[in-house]
Amino acid sequence: MSGRLLVVTGTGTEIGKTHLAEALLLRLARTGLRVFGAKPIESGVGVGRSDADRLASASSFHVKHPRLALRAPVSPHLAARREHTHVDLPVLAAGLLDARNGIDLLLVELPGGLFTPLDDDALNVDFLRLLPCDDVLLVAPDRLGVLHDVLATTHAAPDLAFSGIVLVAPSLPDASTGTNADELRRFTGIRVLATVPRALPAELALYPAVDAIVRALRLARRDLDPT
Repeated sequence: MSGRLLVVTGTGTEIGKTHLAEALLLRLARTGLRVFGAKPIESGVGVGRSDADRLASASSFHVKHPRLALRAPVSPHLAARREHTHVDLPVLAAGLLDARNGIDLLLVELPGGLFTPLDDDALNVDFLRLLPCDDVLLVAPDRLGVLHDVLATTHAAPDLAFSGIVLVAPSLPDASTGTNADELRRFTGIRVLATVPRALPAELALYPAVDAIVRALRLARRDLDPT
């Protein structure tokens, strides 16, 4: 059995992707599903708790997969260059595909934004194109400027089918906060699945907004494991 593959990407870094991914994993794990969260490429590892460790802790099932953990807290391509490390995207992608065996859902979080460089000649979007995704979730902050960021991201990757957009409440709301969901629907034609409040992942997993994402992407047990 090969589980569903959900990729979580975003319009930039430090916008709440990992918090949301943790909450989704915790929400699904509570139903008894075998879910695993991976961040196959990560920079800044060693400065606090890694995102990969956070996702693994929120998972209900654990599998081995290739992972590139880079120390410098900079863009992955710069961190890899400083460590004289080659980012082998096909190997990482193949490892993720193998990791789907025997589980219900594999959630993969990409580092930074969709066009963050991973190597001198490869971007996140190139890595994403190597993965046979069932769903691609685009995360963005619910603040001024998000219309440009989402439009630029989606227009630059017209071949990608985004399953939905999730807005994350910013630390400092502005005059546009709360209005962006309707405008994004109008300008992109992509579903805005939810606007997620700021909360710890364990608390966020209990919010109706996370349930709305689960329902919209058909990630409930009856959808992933009909038997």
